[in-house]
Amino acid sequence: MRGVRGHPMDLVGQDERMGPAERIDDDRTDTAVVDGAPRFSGRVAIVTGSTADPSIGRSSAFRLAREGASVVVNGRDPDRVAATEAELRAEGFDAVGVVGSMDTEEAVAVLTDRAVDAFGRIDLLVCTVGGAPYPLSFDTISEAQLLETIRLNTWPGVALIRAALARGLGDGGAVVTISSGSPRKTTSAMVAYASAKAALNAMTRTIAADLAPKGIRVNAVSPGLVRTTATRPMWKSDAGAAAGSNLPLGRLTEADDIAAAVCFLLSDDARQITGITLDVDGGNHLSSGWTPIR
Repeated sequence: MRGVRGHPMDLVGQDERMGPAERIDDDRTDTAVVDGAPRFSGRVAIVTGSTADPSIGRSSAFRLAREGASVVVNGRDPDRVAATEAELRAEGFDAVGVVGSMDTEEAVAVLTDRAVDAFGRIDLLVCTVGGAPYPLSFDTISEAQLLETIRLNTWPGVALIRAALARGLGDGGAVVTISSGSPRKTTSAMVAYASAKAALNAMTRTIAADLAPKGIRVNAVSPGLVRTTATRPMWKSDAGAAAGSNLPLGRLTEADDIAAAVCFLLSDDARQITGITLDVDGGNHLSSGWTPIR
């Protein structure tokens, strides 16, 4: 399996703890054009967790490609990575795939090296790594389980940003992390996940402040329930009608809704926005109760 410039698709250490990726509607073709060119023309984007179909990561990768970016996609399953890369290339887009779990410095070094090797630069990062491997209440979760959940939802973003900085991410660059509405909810079984995403939000703001002098923006998108492979049991029986009816806007959020927000925050349209967490959840943040795992 090879990338667009003949590079073999890399395989790095995989980790079953990585949280599920989300769904995509990659049939959408609406794109933004700036001065006659796609708004990400000449930019290189890395999107972790971007091969599950449907998924937020995959939807973001396809939207970025359709808006002109060269894209590095990533996932743990070699067949899905190969298929995603092939689909992007079949549409005429520049894309390479890297297989592995992006939660270690060694793994993100391979990922970012491949981006530079294939496309010569790194401009945009989308970090979707995360999850809730231990949905337990505070009185049953172990210290190790709590700390592992926090690490899974925070360290991959830190590692990816640091690796990209070391390989040329600079002025005009932008980063988006994928958070959750869970920190504002009080679901007993989500104590570790909510804590981890709260930490991610704080981390996003802090890194945004650190990188602002370098001209690099860092923001987060906070979904609620999204129609994804991970949440299929919640919407499969009725195509999401019941879940969507519980949201103020009355419709289940699609992966492409999240991808649209991701691309906005990565684009020059958001050039004065950094350090925010943007809710894209059909209004779920307006209500009390449980925010399902993204």
